[in-house]
Amino acid sequence: MQNAWMSVASARRDFADMVETLDPARQEGPTLCVGWTPHHVLAHVTSFVEVPLPKYLYNIALAKGDFDVAADKMARALAEHPVDELAAILRAKADKRSPVPGFSAELTLSDVVIHTQDVRRGAGVDGTIGDSTVRTVLDFLTGHKQARYLYDPTRIKGLTLWATDIDWRYGDPAIPAVSGRGEALMMAITGRDTLAELIGPVDRLR
Repeated sequence: MQNAWMSVASARRDFADMVETLDPARQEGPTLCVGWTPHHVLAHVTSFVEVPLPKYLYNIALAKGDFDVAADKMARALAEHPVDELAAILRAKADKRSPVPGFSAELTLSDVVIHTQDVRRGAGVDGTIGDSTVRTVLDFLTGHKQARYLYDPTRIKGLTLWATDIDWRYGDPAIPAVSGRGEALMMAITGRDTLAELIGPVDRLR
């Protein structure tokens, strides 16, 4: 578990550095998160280390338990702060664990990594994620009950998934697989449109 939280801290710092080094136009441009700029995504990731637990729970209660609505409200509020300030906060508090009781390191890591790619892909920024991290996220998405916080797990029910660039496979080997690079699979599983980069029965993930 300690190693997992160390991976979270590293991913947070890398994400802060990446968004901060975007030019101002890209910082306020599109991402794969509809309605959010890189500035908003940075604010969302920063909220997990900056917003106190009582305020976090209060916002979720105000949203009648809808975490997405609460997260959007908190991200937009934090995005009133400039990018460099948010990046500094995220780096300084990168080692902090999730304020939400029970949120695992793997959930937090997956959230940061997926949002990193939301920004990179939306802003057209080069960058890669380590194979071991992609494998950890894929294992979490396909095998952990908390994955439901990131996507609807019924999307992959009955599917076989196969990463062609790393040693990772999910499902029944006898069933035709949706295959492609692990990062593209990770993004497709969570509803991002990377289906053109995959082969097999991809419509099941549309």
